[in-house]
Amino acid sequence: MPCSPALITAPKTIPSNEISKNDLAFTMPLLDKVEAHQLISSCGELGPDPSSDYFTTRTKNIAYVLCLNGEWFQIRAHFFIQPQQYNDFSGGYKRCYREMPSEFLDCQATKKVLNAFKRTYKIPDNEPILVQVQQSHVTPDNEGQCLTGQGIHTDGADRAILVCLKRNNIEGAKNAIYADLEGKQAIVNPFVLEEGHAMLWHDNQVFHHVQPAQSVEKEGTRTVLIAHYPAIHYLTGTINPNNALGTSTVDEHQRLRDKI
Repeated sequence: MPCSPALITAPKTIPSNEISKNDLAFTMPLLDKVEAHQLISSCGELGPDPSSDYFTTRTKNIAYVLCLNGEWFQIRAHFFIQPQQYNDFSGGYKRCYREMPSEFLDCQATKKVLNAFKRTYKIPDNEPILVQVQQSHVTPDNEGQCLTGQGIHTDGADRAILVCLKRNNIEGAKNAIYADLEGKQAIVNPFVLEEGHAMLWHDNQVFHHVQPAQSVEKEGTRTVLIAHYPAIHYLTGTINPNNALGTSTVDEHQRLRDKI
């Protein structure tokens, strides 16, 4: 049954030291520093993200993957189409990115993350998952900008996982979970997702947000992996029938689909 914010009654605010007790979103340590470095290396060079011309500069590679009898396979597709119902800013058109190289799924750290995601939410075999590894580039000129271009939002999936792979010369970039688009009902208070830690959440029941970052030196970066299930609708541009949370609207002149 599709969910809406009205179905989330009396959400309890979870302090950062009690996030693991929350059913809608929780964190856990997942990778050590060596594994995080190996995963980043397996991605190769991250390609450009044209949509980030309008917020903090970001580079990104993507992959559609699925598991069959315990083995992970990659589907060849270099784009996703996020319906505008979930992203009024950069949704509603085909966004093309550099695909992950074969080394990505050869990496044991990658498999560790995917297996944890699949196991936690009992994702069936042969069901595609969209995986993105992206790096935000924070400088004194752009610090304080939105890291996603969306503010508080849902990505239009059922389930999601975010893994912090590396924080380099930055402060801030705190994650939070809300029951509403206005951020008045915090479910998880803003906190720093540390390197190697993962946050998992029900993307069709709550909204998430990442606060702006500040660079400590000339330039700082934040590298994360984010994965979503299901992913078929990102290939077709159709609405996920299990996610009816919606999005905040933006002015017409800001909508990237109208600029393409």
